Amino acid sequence: PYIVDTACRDAFEKFYLRVNSGRKLNWQTTQGSADVRAIYFSSQTTNASSQRRHDLVVSTFQMCILALFSNVSESLSLQHIIEVTKITPITELKRHILSLCTPKHRILLRQSKGRGISDDDSFTVNPHFTSKLKRVRIPLVARDSIDPSQRGGDGSSMDPDSSGLPRAVEEERRHLVQASIVRIMKIRKTLQHNDLIAEVTRQLSHRFYPQPNFIKICIESLLEREYLEREPDTRAYKYLA
Repeated sequence: PYIVDTACRDAFEKFYLRVNSGRKLNWQTTQGSADVRAIYFSSQTTNASSQRRHDLVVSTFQMCILALFSNVSESLSLQHIIEVTKITPITELKRHILSLCTPKHRILLRQSKGRGISDDDSFTVNPHFTSKLKRVRIPLVARDSIDPSQRGGDGSSMDPDSSGLPRAVEEERRHLVQASIVRIMKIRKTLQHNDLIAEVTRQLSHRFYPQPNFIKICIESLLEREYLEREPDTRAYKYLA
């Protein structure tokens, strides 16, 4: 989108090439994230007292999609979003849009019903979105939510971002890891990252061996839900709940 291209690409490239002459800058748009401030009004008035503010933590692609709705009240079609953002492949664009339409994080409202996004779908901003958190992290849905071919023959998840386990098993393990983290932190109150990983692995070793990356994802989820918080300037966590 023009607003993103002007603010990020043009401005930063000019700055970077001025400071680092002779270098080439390549943009890895699939690796980035952004904070988007959304301001909602509780009524038809635009008084400051009626404002609700949320900082949405989104991917770069989601930022580009949301930028199209800035100061726009009408709906935007999927085809329009495809043409303006030029995000490819289309399945990845649909995945990022659908992540903005989930029941828990319904930032956008879509015209169609059902699980997937149809080619003639359209979207509008949800003016009634609210959250207990001021800073809201918007996770991406699994790829098999968009492409049924990503599922195994028994209906289990075959998302390449997952461990390859059936979704039910992975979900059960996620609950076990999160429960273990909470138990440990409730007793220890404060713990270093590596120590927490080691203790969770030790406690669950009689059931399965959780991978460090999987434990880290569970920690991030608990941070987002404010069960834990990071200690400033350290790799330690503090128990809150």
